[in-house]
Amino acid sequence: MTQDDRTSDPFIREVDEELRREQLKSLWDRFGLLIIAVCVLVVVITGGYRGYVWWQAKQASETGDRYLTALESIEKGNVEEGRATLDKLASEGGGYGMLARLREAELAASGEDRSAALKAFDDIASDGSVPSVMRDLAHVRGALIALDAGDLDGAESRVEGLDEAGNPWRYSAREILGLVAYQRGDLEAARERFISIGEDAQAPQGLRSRAGLMIAVIDGQAETPAAGEAGTASDSGTAGAGEPNSAGEAASDTEMTQ
Repeated sequence: MTQDDRTSDPFIREVDEELRREQLKSLWDRFGLLIIAVCVLVVVITGGYRGYVWWQAKQASETGDRYLTALESIEKGNVEEGRATLDKLASEGGGYGMLARLREAELAASGEDRSAALKAFDDIASDGSVPSVMRDLAHVRGALIALDAGDLDGAESRVEGLDEAGNPWRYSAREILGLVAYQRGDLEAARERFISIGEDAQAPQGLRSRAGLMIAVIDGQAETPAAGEAGTASDSGTAGAGEPNSAGEAASDTEMTQ
């Protein structure tokens, strides 16, 4: 009997179906409870995950509202109330906790409390739980405060590692390093820093504009000694001749004005 004959015979088809039912029943008897348990577990896990996502979104929304409320309170003059909320958020951690810490440091800086602001930014910069881009931002802000306080070594040490390709704060770091070199009197090094900013098309326009101004200031200072020497030589010649020299007098006037 061929396969086609077997499948066309009603009795044989009925026997085959009965065998399949028996096999399915046997499998269900053995694994039915396990299958049910797996299905229930999948439903529970899916429901729990969706519930957790909803809870997280709800918590983030509430925390964001608290952060914005704190900022509004500070803007309206209720500084103590706003800071109390920021302190609470900072202690809770998370994204808004980090923003709260940065905002508190900025408040200290704007209130001329340099030591507190510097400590706050340094704490953020050294906190491994904070994203690297925000730690680098804290380095930059701390360096600016140190620079404003005249601590050139402190400013330099905070940003010297940021001036590398790919770092989003490299241009700010170059500007600070240029200002450090300028205040130390190293005009050549300062000029190189500012030129590297001005010639980089990817640098922010504001930084490039400031770099151009600093280059102009440095170039003007570099030319001043030559003008002074010319004025001195002219004055010496006038004194030797015993006659007035208008060019020498103009150079002397320029030196006195500067």
